[in-house]
Amino acid sequence: MSIFARLNEQHTNQATLTNDFHSSHYRRYNDMPSFVQQYIDSIGSLGYSPTTIQRYLYDFLDFFSYVQRHSDSPFLINDIQLSDFAQLNQKGIEHYISYLSLEVQNEAKTINRKLSALQSLFTYLVKNHSLADNPVVHVTRPKTKKRNPVYLTVEEIKEITDLVCSSEGLTTRQQRYFQKLYLRDYTAIMMLARTGLRLSELASLRMSQINIVRKELVVFGKGNKERLIPIPNDLVDIINNYVNSIPSNYQPKRDDYFFIGYDFKTDSYTSSLSISAFQKMIGRHFDRASQQIPSLRDRKLSAHKLRHSFATALIKNGVNVLTIQQLLGHTSVATTQVYAHIHQEAKRDAMNKWQ
Repeated sequence: MSIFARLNEQHTNQATLTNDFHSSHYRRYNDMPSFVQQYIDSIGSLGYSPTTIQRYLYDFLDFFSYVQRHSDSPFLINDIQLSDFAQLNQKGIEHYISYLSLEVQNEAKTINRKLSALQSLFTYLVKNHSLADNPVVHVTRPKTKKRNPVYLTVEEIKEITDLVCSSEGLTTRQQRYFQKLYLRDYTAIMMLARTGLRLSELASLRMSQINIVRKELVVFGKGNKERLIPIPNDLVDIINNYVNSIPSNYQPKRDDYFFIGYDFKTDSYTSSLSISAFQKMIGRHFDRASQQIPSLRDRKLSAHKLRHSFATALIKNGVNVLTIQQLLGHTSVATTQVYAHIHQEAKRDAMNKWQ
């Protein structure tokens, strides 16, 4: 056997290892047809972030579940053959868009994300499996409304974080865990507000990415792109206080996740916190804040609003859009430009105040 034939075998073995890895690391991977699994293996090797890959799998699951509901006979998703999937055309995609819009009532942004997942899959299949066409590129996508970002003022963020550090108004059960978790929750919210991290970036943050001496944060964003974010002095103290508050046998080491979790059933710390757990935790604090802080009543708050608040605070302090683009990890400055209206409002207010 030649050396090149051995390389072919090595590639086959590597593909098996990759399949096994994704099978154990991603939910619903095993439920997918073989050609989807091959696509996931491919983008995994290209450095796509775990969050993106998992989101794609859920979007594919939504599509195939839709097909199941509209099928005359039952079938398993992982039994779908590529030859059958290749018969999907523009009309079929348009019917799916109508379903998402009218029946599920997805927002245009969500529909476009699901279409992007399918388009990416078809692009791979056209290139690697000789499919004749990518039907998704021919459809008209729903238009998304341009909305100014909702943000919190610096004063409102302080009111929220003061509340996070207070046991006032908590139930007996909540007070039981308050001392164990409030510094973690406070640190998480402050890091979102003071660094502009995405929630997925915060959840995947490891100790090795935090350099306290240099006061820098190494972040791996969308597409696994790396960026450096300076850590403000006050945030350095908050980070140190959080780590020191954790019992020594649970304190994260260099390669561990920075944020620990807590298992209420076993009454013990865990090594990490999932994105959904982060969302629930922050949601609880926002719900509590909206009840006790008048300016937050009837406002829809989420973790992502803290990212908007970070960018808005920088704009108001005269930081240029290109710098904010780099800090947020936006690929295009056009995405960051949405915050420019804040600067315009500030200038207009300054002009009107002049006497």
